[in-house]
Amino acid sequence: MPQEGTVILEGIELYIRLVWLFVFIITFLMLLLCCLYLSMRRAQEREAQNLAFSHLAIEGLETERRRISRELHDTVLPLVQDPALSAMIRSICMELMPPDFTRLSFKDSLAGLCVQFARRTGIECACSIEKEIDFSLISVENQLHLYRMVQESFTNIEKHSGTSRAFLVIRRYRHSASGGILVCVSDEGVGLQNLRKVDEGLGMRGMRQRAAILGAKIDFVSESGNGLMVRMEVSTPPEDLPKFNYGVLSWLRNPALPLLKITPLCARGWLLGLPEPAAGW
Repeated sequence: MPQEGTVILEGIELYIRLVWLFVFIITFLMLLLCCLYLSMRRAQEREAQNLAFSHLAIEGLETERRRISRELHDTVLPLVQDPALSAMIRSICMELMPPDFTRLSFKDSLAGLCVQFARRTGIECACSIEKEIDFSLISVENQLHLYRMVQESFTNIEKHSGTSRAFLVIRRYRHSASGGILVCVSDEGVGLQNLRKVDEGLGMRGMRQRAAILGAKIDFVSESGNGLMVRMEVSTPPEDLPKFNYGVLSWLRNPALPLLKITPLCARGWLLGLPEPAAGW
């Protein structure tokens, strides 16, 4: 009997130890989860603060652009007598002043941007915007962000690419769960030697800030000597988008289309988001 009592006491003591060990493990895990939650919450708050700051900074930039454009147009331009200089100032004013999307559609504004870019730089610019895209799904404010991103892409092409041709392609993007619009700006220039963020200029960082405000995904795709592509995916409500018209594939096969002369990097998947074309295309 004394031995049985000892065994029972040892069993109870072992049980109590296991219970305390279990309580300790649960407490430790709860503390760890709380620390992770607080850390993630602080990171989200910092990200939200940075995004809000970027939004305010970009709004201030747009306000300053409007002011400079008005000052140039109303104060400086009337004093200029040289026609060439006057035309240059008018071009600068048009670039600085954001388009009025209530009077001119977003699609027409982008097409006009391509025309202005080609006239100013002498770089051939092919513009292809899918007709069925409904840009009203994007707010006017976000349309301006997207317009500025395309504009900055053209500016980078003018300054750094050394190309003779540029391309703007916009179509519906059905490869994501939410659907959306795919915007690609590309060239046939020298490309980027290094895509590290530390080497990005103000223009590319500004584009990333605008993409964050849009909730869009932006990629800079480059191969040395094979051009650069700025690829932007902008989400839109999928239920409001019409079905993709695969008749666009026959349009792309048109040998007279300047877009087919684009670099292999742009033509294979990245530009169109489609499978690798079969031989004979």
